[in-house]
Parts: sequence; structure tokens; C-alpha cells
Amino acid sequence: MKGEDFIKAHDRVKEFDWQASYAENPERYPMPYKIPAKTSDPFRHLVRDYCAMERDKDDRQYGAMSDVMARAKMPAKASERWSEVLKMVLPVTTYAEYAAMKCTGQLVESVSNAELRQGYLAQMIDEVRHVNQEAHLVRYLAKHAPDPEGFTQGFRLRNTNFITRASRAAFDGFFAGNPIEGALNLQVVAETAYTNPIFVTLTEVAAANGDQATPTTFLSVQSDEARHMANGYATLAAVASVEDNLPQLQRDFDTAFWRQHTFLDSFVGAVYDYFQENRGGSYLEAWNEWVGDDWAGSYIRKLEPFGVSLPSNWEEAAGRIKWVGHTAMMLFAASWPMQFLRVDPLTAKDFDWFEKKYPGWYDHYGKFWESYATMTDPAEGRFPLGLFESPPPLCRVCQMPCVFPRPDISTVRIKTHAGRKHAFCSDGCERTFAIEPHRYANNYTWDEHFEGYELGDWIKHCGLLRADGKTLIAQPHLKRERMWTLDDVRALKFEIRNPLKDLPAQGEVAVLQ
Repeated sequence: MKGEDFIKAHDRVKEFDWQASYAENPERYPMPYKIPAKTSDPFRHLVRDYCAMERDKDDRQYGAMSDVMARAKMPAKASERWSEVLKMVLPVTTYAEYAAMKCTGQLVESVSNAELRQGYLAQMIDEVRHVNQEAHLVRYLAKHAPDPEGFTQGFRLRNTNFITRASRAAFDGFFAGNPIEGALNLQVVAETAYTNPIFVTLTEVAAANGDQATPTTFLSVQSDEARHMANGYATLAAVASVEDNLPQLQRDFDTAFWRQHTFLDSFVGAVYDYFQENRGGSYLEAWNEWVGDDWAGSYIRKLEPFGVSLPSNWEEAAGRIKWVGHTAMMLFAASWPMQFLRVDPLTAKDFDWFEKKYPGWYDHYGKFWESYATMTDPAEGRFPLGLFESPPPLCRVCQMPCVFPRPDISTVRIKTHAGRKHAFCSDGCERTFAIEPHRYANNYTWDEHFEGYELGDWIKHCGLLRADGKTLIAQPHLKRERMWTLDDVRALKFEIRNPLKDLPAQGEVAVLQ
């Protein structure tokens, strides 16, 4: 079939779109947007052909992992520092793919536009594949990595670890609102702005540190993300073409960007910068290229004539990038017994690299990492979080600790609403709460949920122990000679507390209409 004939046949198929007159069609996902009935098709694929193409890609990926990589024992050759962080990265990305699947399913059911629905349907198929691809990678690493403990627990720890709970707070934005709001969170922000730093630049870090399995999976996923970005652009163009949509669109876009930024930049920045052993570029450099220049400069700014502007809190977010990953990593390392991976101390080579890439880093974080290195031996009887007078409260909206962008310049604020205190890490999170307080007011933070637990009891409750039932999965080093045990943790006499109870409120949340 010639090219123009194929296009005609493709367009003809799209005309077979109708609304059944013999059954009620209740609006399952109501939304405050008008969507044009006809727009352009972002995918230009028939589903049958699309499925065949994706099947071939999966055959290549799974075949390489089960044959060449397994026989060559490649996972065992990867840097252990890098392999450890995959225990958390992969459950986080897998949940993001699952949430994306729910988002695109909602879009298929709620958007009465055959061209857009065709793209959403193909993307939903992709998201199902991505869940399976990344879950398969977890299974593969659990079988072949030098220390499999942690890979087997990651999926079920989504609610009991405060970092993975924060990831859910971000990715629930893909589906826990009106479907176009979900598309803004997923397609316009998370996929268009952040999948390149995650699935492209992180694969460079993985490969440089001897990990070939993760790039094999992530680059296959990213080849689909490019089409998902086209879905986001088509959705954005369709919504922006109706002038009445623009005020709501900008408000939802502002919120979507901030919700993704608060978690993704902190988390990915920490992963990118702190788990490299063979070091290359920094997350700040990757962010400036992919998010600052590519997404904001070459994409969103060019939409301003059509009524879509950069998020209102863009400049604040850009100013935070230098520090948020370091702050997140400091908290992560400080709370290492609550994690399910091993976090080794930094070396002199690491210190030099950080100071070169982030001038001033040592003044704010160097002393912490020097102290961390002195507390790796259980005989010392100390761990960093236990030395703090009080842990930081957790944000009601993003669920991240309220110490960003840096502890000495934290933008935390404590407010009341409906007789209850709430901590917010930033103006962006407080504003998100103020727009729709009913969506967040009854969220329980991690420390509210587990308040009163002795740390050893909590670790046992969450199953953060190795097969012997007494040695922790998490360790503050990569050594195997003397690992921390449950008895060592109980000797710390550390109790989980909710610091919000003791902090004074600074006023009432000003609810926005």
C-alpha cells in the first residue's frame, strides 16, 4: 500500500466512531474541560500493527536478558553501589507505569475524540508492557545480583517506606483527578520533561557502572515515551484550542508540574549523583539540558501565544535544583535502618567531584558525610537520625520531609485547616492544598501512621530483615563482615515520633475558590 493510500485507510478507520444509543453512558470521570470532537492523531498507527511492532521489541529485550547477559553473569560485574539503588528505583518506576496505565484508561473512556483515543489506547498497551518489563528486571536482578535482598521486598514496601510513599503521592496525580489533569501530570510533565533524565541519562550512569540490564530495559521503554510525549502535545493542543479551558488548564498545569517536581527532582537527583562509582556528569547538568532547555525552553515557552505559559512556580523550582537532591540523600542516608538497601559512605574522590559540580556543597553537606562514615560500625551504637533533636515534619501534599531546598533555607510552614495541623514543604504544596483541601486534608503521613513504634519493632513489622530473621537488609556500608542486626537497632532505643504535634501553627490555610 502506498503512503497516501495508507493515510486514507487510516483516516477511514477513524470514522467508525459512534456512541451507542441503546445503553446509558454515565460520565464516569467528569472533568471541567471541553474537548473538540476532531483533532490530529498523534500516533498514526493501527492497533494491530502497533502490537506487532511492540512484540518484536519485547522479544529482543527479554531474549538478551535471558541469554547473553545471564550467561555472561553481567549483573555480578556491576558496581554494587549502583546495583543497590535499583532496589528502590525499580519499584518506584514500576508503580509510575501502573499509574500511567490507569490514567490512559480513564482518558480512553472519557475523551470523545477518536484520534486522541487511538493514541491513548496504544499508550495504555505500552504502560501494561512497561509494568511487566520493569517487574521482570526486578526479578532478573533478584536472581543474579550479588546481594538480592531488597529486590524481593521493594514492591510490597510502597506504603511503609517514607520515600516510596512520597512517590505514590506524586504518581497518584496521574489518575486521582479529572482525566485531563492526569494527562498533564503524566504526558506533559512526567513523560515529556522527566523521562529523558530518567530513562536516557540514568542508563548512561548504569552502563558506566557495569550495569547492562537496566539500559536494555530502560531504552526500550524510552522508545515508547517519545510517542507518549506526542500524546501529551495532542492533548494539550486540543484542550488549549478551546478558549474557555485556558484558566483551568493553567491552574492544573501549575499544580501538575509542582507535584512532579517535588518528588522527581529530589529522588532522581539523589540517585543520579550519589550512587555513581565511575562518575560522569551531574544531575544538575542533565536537568539543565533536558528539563530547563529542552522542555521549558523549546516546548512550553513556544506555547505561550496559544495561552499556555510556564508553570507559575517555574523559577522557584529551577532555583531549588542545585540543592534538593543533596538534601534528599542526606535524609535518606540519615534514616538508613528504615530503608531496604545498603548506602555506603562517600570517598575523598566523591567529595572532590561534588565540590567541582556543586560549588559550596561541602559547606552544607560535607560534615554530615564525614560523620556518617564514623557511624557505620554497630559497635559505635549510633545512627545519624538518632542524633537529631527532632526529625522534620512531612508535607501533607507531597509527603516529602519539610527541609527543602536545604535545611538552613527551608521553606517549611505549619498551617491549620478544619481544626487540624498540616506541614507544607513549600508555597507550591500549600497552594495545591488550598485549591482542593478535601483531596489532601485526610492524608496520613508516614510518621503519623507509624508513630509510637520502637525502631526495631517497626523493622520487624515491615519485614526489613534478611533470611536469618535478625540481620537488617539495609546497611550503612557495602561490607559483609559485620552487618547490623535487629539487636543492634534495639540498642539505639529510637522511637518513631510525629514532630508536627509539637510545632506551633503559623496561621490558617487560605482556601482558594
